[in-house]
Amino acid sequence: MKILKIIVFIGCCLVAVNSFAQTPKEIEADLLRSFNKINYWAKKSRADTTGNTSMEDSLENANEIFAKKIKWYTVKYPSTIKQDFNSLKKERLDIFTSADGLFRIYSWETWLGGTMRDFANVLQYKTAENVQSVYLHNLMSDDSEPYIPFYTSLYTFKVGLKTYYMGVYGCIYSTKDVGDGIQVFAIENGKLNTGVKIIKTASGLHSKIYYDYNFFSVVDIPYGKRPTIQFDSATQSIQVPLVSGDGRVTHKFIIYKFTGKYFEKVKS
Repeated sequence: MKILKIIVFIGCCLVAVNSFAQTPKEIEADLLRSFNKINYWAKKSRADTTGNTSMEDSLENANEIFAKKIKWYTVKYPSTIKQDFNSLKKERLDIFTSADGLFRIYSWETWLGGTMRDFANVLQYKTAENVQSVYLHNLMSDDSEPYIPFYTSLYTFKVGLKTYYMGVYGCIYSTKDVGDGIQVFAIENGKLNTGVKIIKTASGLHSKIYYDYNFFSVVDIPYGKRPTIQFDSATQSIQVPLVSGDGRVTHKFIIYKFTGKYFEKVKS
C-alpha cells in the first residue's frame, strides 16, 4: 500500500509539471524544491530518536519523487543537458558533463543508508534523434542487486570515430571499508552502453576497474592530495593506486595504457 501511494503521488506530480511548458529557471526551481525535501527529511530522520518509521518513509518518498522528476525533465527538455543547475550543485547534487556535451551524470546521496551509504544517479545522453536518461539507484532494491556508487569526475576519451566516457566513482560500504573505480560508457546505436569492455586484465575484458581499501589509511591526507584513480589523456592511460595486502593505499600506481583497442597493464 505504501509503494502504491508513492507511485500515485509521483504520477500526480509529473502530471502537474507536464501541464505547461517551463523555462530553464522554472525547471531548476522545481527541481531545487524537490531536492531540498530530501535534505529536509534526511535531517529530520537523523534527529529522530523515537524509532518513528514515517520519517524514513517520507525520505524514501522524497528521493523517488526527485529522481522521477529529474529523469522526466532531462528527457522532456533536451537543453537541460547543458544547463548549469548551480543552485542544485550548492545543495550537493553532483553534476558532471562530458567534454563534447553529449553525456552527463547527476549523482546524489539518498541518505537512506546507514554505515553503508546509499546513492542514486541519473545518466543523461544525447543521440542524433533525441535526449534520453537512465535512472540507477539502490532504492527498494534487494541485496542481490549491485551496489550503486556516487560519481566524482568524468573524462572524455576520443579515439578515431569512437568516444568513451569514463566516470570515476566511489563506494562507501562502512566507516572503514570503501572503494574507488572507473566505469566506461559509450553512446552506441542510439543507446547508452554501460558495459563497454575495453579494459583488459588477467581475468579478461571489463568495462570498469576498481579497488577496495581501508579508509583510515588516507583519512589524515588532505582530500585533494589523496592517491586516487584517474585518467591521463596525455598518455592515454588509467592510473590506479596500488593497495597493500592490509588495505592501505600507497603512493605507487598500476598503469593501464590504451594500446589501440584496449587498456592494458604496463609492466613496471
